[in-house]
Parts: sequence; C-alpha cells; structure tokens
Amino acid sequence: MQKLTIHPPDALFSSEPPDLSFAAYRFLAEGDSWFSIGALNPLKNSNLLFEMRLRRSGVAINCATPGDTLKRMSQAGTDPNFVDLLCGRRARHWDGILLSCGGNDLIEAVQSPAVVDGEPVPHDRRLLLTQAEWGPPELGAQRYLSDAGWKTFCTYLQANFEHLFALRERGPSAGQPVFIHGYALPTPRPSGAGLGAGPWLHPALVAYAIPDDDGIVVAHELLRRLAALLAQTAADSARFPNLHFFDSTQVVIDAALPGATGVSGDWLNEIHLTKAGYRKLAVPWAAQIEHTLTGT
Repeated sequence: MQKLTIHPPDALFSSEPPDLSFAAYRFLAEGDSWFSIGALNPLKNSNLLFEMRLRRSGVAINCATPGDTLKRMSQAGTDPNFVDLLCGRRARHWDGILLSCGGNDLIEAVQSPAVVDGEPVPHDRRLLLTQAEWGPPELGAQRYLSDAGWKTFCTYLQANFEHLFALRERGPSAGQPVFIHGYALPTPRPSGAGLGAGPWLHPALVAYAIPDDDGIVVAHELLRRLAALLAQTAADSARFPNLHFFDSTQVVIDAALPGATGVSGDWLNEIHLTKAGYRKLAVPWAAQIEHTLTGT
C-alpha cells in the first residue's frame, strides 16, 4: 500500500512544479481542517489525506484551509486556487475531487446565537433551542433542536453543492467523481487547538444551557443528521452526478472522555482526531475511492 503524495497548490505555480505524471490517480483536494491542520503542534497534527493508503500511486493537490465551509470552497474570491485548478485558467483533468466539507458549516450553524442586538433570532436561523423552547424529555436529543433551522441548513448545504458541481462541469474534469466523507462522533468538551482556536461545540451548548450529558447526545444527533444529509445528496444522481459518500459515523472511533482538555481516546481535541483516529477512517475511505475509480 502506498501513501498519498500531497502538494500545496502554490507548488504547481513555482519555477519547479512537481511532476504529477508518475501517479495512477491525480486528485484535487479541498476542505476544512480534516484535510489540513487540527492542532498547532506539528508532532501531533495529522489529517485524513496524510493517513490514506492506496494500492496504486496517487497524488493530491491540497487546497484545504482550517475553518473552510462549503460556501467558501466554491467562491473564487475566497478560494481562488481551488476554483482556478478546477475550472479556471490553470484547470486540468483530475481523476477525482476529494472534499472534506459540511463539518464547519454545521459548527457555524450550531454557534448561531438565540439573541442578536436584543432581538430573538428566528428558529429557521439557528439549530439550537433555548431552555424555554425545549420540547418534552421523551424526544431525546430532538427536544433541543430547531426543525426549521435544520431545514434551512439542508437547503443551504445542497445549494452550495449545486454551485460546486456547476463549477466542475465548466472545466476539463466535467463528470469526474467527487468524493466526500462524514465525520466521527465527537464529545463536546473544553479542548481546543491552541491560540484561541476552539473548542467549537461545547461553548454553544453551554450558551443554550444544554446539560453536558445531553450535549453529547445532541452532538451525535447532529453529526448523524449531517451524515444522512450527505448520503441523501450523493444518492441524488440527477442533481449531483458521480458524487460518492463515505459514512465515517459507521467506523468505530474511541470516544474522548467528557471534560478532558487534551488528547483523549482517538481525539486530539474536541473535533480533530489523532493520527490513529484519522487512519481508522482514511484507510477504508481510500479503499472505497480506489474501488470507484477502478471497479476492483
């Protein structure tokens, strides 16, 4: 099995660009911190791309940036390298497009406050409910969630996928496969990446007064909903042709302990995995990608 060779986009524009002709698979990658960095300590940092293993040689030009959302990925003004390499002046044919997306979009939505400038935020503009709005306990995690807000989120995410697929069709990689993944189920806890980055989920749950034990259930419910949404999107071949989803929630990942502030289980911090954790996801995902490309 071979590791995926990874280059930043700037390398292609340098005086001595890397030779990509050696690779059986040439990928254009874009995404959030699951494709880039999840911690400031380089000795601990890893991501899904680093841990991929393929039977044949592969290379990826990685445009990912921590904090990227699907909307930013598809906008030339905020991510010019990705759009340029997909359908712009420097576009080329890619064997596949690797995307790590949806996770930061979900986090942004979870962080939407209940009140802005003294005015309540409508239910369709946030995912969480205030204590006065909670449903009955028998609803479980759903008692804390805004159905109207989730509907807005689904519409937003799929609209941005449509825009991204339109970009794909404008370039030499029209019709080529797009590969996306889900996310493992985190434990909301006060554990960030350093220098004020994170935690991401825990403060929002605290702001909405959701009890810690229920906060774990809420986080898992949201990530499972995101996985179901991404699976549904990939299944809609009329709107999103040649889109392939890998459900990371089905892979066994050692959970972090509630309240742990550092490395715990397979987690480096609240939402990023250790090298071992990423490897548990990256190896089967790479196998799925290679099977899609070769049929074997």
